[in-house]
Amino acid sequence: MSRDDAFLFEAAPYHDMRAPAKSPGRGRWKAWLLLLPAAGLVVAGLLVPLAATVVTSLTGKGGLDAYRDVVNDAQVRTALRNNANWLGLALVVCALGLGLAWLARGVGPRLRRLLVVALTLPTVTSPLTAGVTFRMIFAPDPGLGTVNALLPEPVLFTGSGWIWLVLGLAFAWQWTGLAFLVFHVGLANLPEDLLRVAGAFGAGPLRRLRAVTAPALFPTAAVALLIVLTAAARVFDLVLVGAPGSVQPEVDVAGLLWWRRRTVLGDERAAALAVLLTVTAVAVALAVLGRLRQDWPHAERPWRWPPQPAPDGPRRPRRAAAVPVDARWPRRVAAGAVTGLWAFPFVVLLLTSFRSPDAVATSGWWAGGYGAGSYGEALDGGFFADALWATAQRGLLTAFLVVLPAVPAAYALTHEALPRRARRAATAAAVVLAVLPPQVLAAPLGWALGGVLGSTLVLGPVHAALLLPLGVLLLRNAFMSVPRPAVTRPVAPRRTAGRSALARVVGEAAPAVATVAVLSFVLVWNDLVVSLLLNWPAADQAPLTMRQASRYFTTSAGELAAQGVLMTAVPAALLLVTGGWLVRGLTQGVRR
Repeated sequence: MSRDDAFLFEAAPYHDMRAPAKSPGRGRWKAWLLLLPAAGLVVAGLLVPLAATVVTSLTGKGGLDAYRDVVNDAQVRTALRNNANWLGLALVVCALGLGLAWLARGVGPRLRRLLVVALTLPTVTSPLTAGVTFRMIFAPDPGLGTVNALLPEPVLFTGSGWIWLVLGLAFAWQWTGLAFLVFHVGLANLPEDLLRVAGAFGAGPLRRLRAVTAPALFPTAAVALLIVLTAAARVFDLVLVGAPGSVQPEVDVAGLLWWRRRTVLGDERAAALAVLLTVTAVAVALAVLGRLRQDWPHAERPWRWPPQPAPDGPRRPRRAAAVPVDARWPRRVAAGAVTGLWAFPFVVLLLTSFRSPDAVATSGWWAGGYGAGSYGEALDGGFFADALWATAQRGLLTAFLVVLPAVPAAYALTHEALPRRARRAATAAAVVLAVLPPQVLAAPLGWALGGVLGSTLVLGPVHAALLLPLGVLLLRNAFMSVPRPAVTRPVAPRRTAGRSALARVVGEAAPAVATVAVLSFVLVWNDLVVSLLLNWPAADQAPLTMRQASRYFTTSAGELAAQGVLMTAVPAALLLVTGGWLVRGLTQGVRR
């Protein structure tokens, strides 16, 4: 195959190059009005506190002295390096998700469903619960830790280096499922005709991967990377709970170090550290997403026609690529092994929760001593039950406050008559703000809100401001996949007659709207960072109650396991009930 033939195998999504259609009767000022609620929340909740932190970091005598002091601090350098490690791990997790999505092809519908459930369920599990579970599994004492109990000579993890393996596996266990899900849909929509043509012209597997598969999966990678990078940039509670106190200085991240030492650092240096953490997260996010700019849905190409029928008749439904018979059994065995591995931490957590607290503190889950004592200890006094209810209230309020402004804002950035530069700037700002760490906002918000900060009505908008940029990006990605005729056809079907263009788009992308609401609720339900930074020492949130118990990990392991099961039950039930909608909503922008 000659170099001149290379263009035959380059896959690129088809773009409608005609001018974007404008909704009748809508001018630019109405588009700006649609952006106004989201912009107001973002300015008040994110940009003003961010600007205040930057100003505080520069108020020292030398202007940049605070940054010099912070950079010269050995602990800070270690923490920033650890942050870079976590961001690199996010890329590894996405690659692992892609590999597992490729493995799932051809394993059969039943095994595929089991694999999807096993991989995606940890995504709605709190980092606290993941840290507790993996700390139990990898406990150095062979009488307590599953891994060391299985080794012939239980000497693994008796040094400090083991903690990176534990934390990395916990993070991968929790977030690989999300990448797997979006890549699974992306692979199902690969341009199979191009793959076959490339193979016929002699392109090998690596060439097909580079020239066809990778370009076609770029939009999918953007969705997965943005969410996983956000989790990596804000990693906090997994390290706080998953690492014993003796090794925490070696694995501290900048956000956790900021929380521990903000009073010692002083206002200027604490602000400088928060700004450096923000710059690191934003730089990596932009560098990764910048490579996807040709396939990320740009504002200047907001409409896409659906693929046209073939000349000889209607297009047949797309079918999954055939897998050779001799490759099915190895795939099924591997998929079964992965399913078991991902389900095992839940088994350990559940069995541990149904043991007495004394049995959990002195022996492993396989040693008996079963009962409901740990649940009795976890629910004693009703404090944890009250905290669960308060956390649910905050999650519901946040979901409402995210969806309400995100829908019109995403529509304005997709289908409305905003100037091209404004759409580009707003989209880029959403990418930057989506990875913004809460530490950079904590001090100004704490000073401004004072005594009312701990209430649900105040912390709910703070959570919403942090989650709104991600919600806008996800909805915008989904809205851009809505075919133009669904919105601009002159005669609407009876079911959409009289509805505005915005209402018709929302109707077509309803699963994505539901996904943003559920995702917002789950992230707030599992959040420790915002509550710990802005609501401590009050313990009226479930993650804060778990954090209190984790300070005495050995004696409170049974209580922590029971609390972890109760914390996981609510988002797991939500996932199982709405799973079909969530899959469609999360991947709606992928299927273009």
